[in-house]
Amino acid sequence: MSSHEKPNYLPSIFREAFQSFDRNRLMTVAAAVSIVAALIILGIFVLLSNNIQLATQNAESNLEIKVFLKEDVTQEQKDQIYQKLSADSNISTIRYESKAEALDNFSNQIQDYSQLMGAYTGDNNPLPESYVLTVNSGDNIQDVVSLANSLQDNGVEYVKYGENYVNSLLRFNKFINIISITILVVMSVIALFLIYNTIRLTVVNRSREIQIMKYVGATNFYIQAPFILQGVLLGCISALIAVLFIRGAYLYALGMVNGSVLLSVSENFVSPNTVFVELAAIFLVYGLVVGAVGSYIATRRFLDV
Repeated sequence: MSSHEKPNYLPSIFREAFQSFDRNRLMTVAAAVSIVAALIILGIFVLLSNNIQLATQNAESNLEIKVFLKEDVTQEQKDQIYQKLSADSNISTIRYESKAEALDNFSNQIQDYSQLMGAYTGDNNPLPESYVLTVNSGDNIQDVVSLANSLQDNGVEYVKYGENYVNSLLRFNKFINIISITILVVMSVIALFLIYNTIRLTVVNRSREIQIMKYVGATNFYIQAPFILQGVLLGCISALIAVLFIRGAYLYALGMVNGSVLLSVSENFVSPNTVFVELAAIFLVYGLVVGAVGSYIATRRFLDV
């Protein structure tokens, strides 16, 4: 080796990192279990949140907006309302529902009591005429509702859609996100503490060896690198275990819902292939950061470097 050629420290750094796993098996396993548990819990809530978001989008897309007309609305006003609604590109379909059709539909919904509606025919029919709208995207519902409400001077009585159902889903999704963040923070603190103690124990056990290394001129990087690498590997391995567990559990759960473990994924659920690419990236970054930070704090605290 030339006197100007820099030595390659990587093989010895990796060797020391892997040997550290064997020296402190119990603490290593405890730290790994903590990270895996944190990520599994996080993954469950991420999947739940994604599925609620999908359910909300499906609900919004399938919602019908009913534009009820005033009792004394004229044919000219009805034509004007239809023209203004037809001009809106956010509206995909418009269907006129007469008073008789509204009564028939309502009677079908309450079949057990439909005989009670027999007296409400012709001029006695209390149900209003309406235009039934569907939108091309759930994101455009409020715009369409605002447009319909603006036509009250043209003969619109009021506008109704399933906003309570959608709002309930949105509130529940917000609650799930808050719970997810809270659990992630708590479990991250536990994981950092365990990694910190795992690396600290390794440092203490090798304190004499480290003193000798410093005495013969070993750099700070050379001393710290195996410990930080140990934490990074611990975090990444734990992340991989968590991803595989969550993926298997989700596929099994979807299979049970669909009546077969040999899965045909329903459009009502988030696709596993879509969500697990995202989860794997999040988990690996999380494991790498938690492992590196925990190890760095331990070496800075217990090594005079």
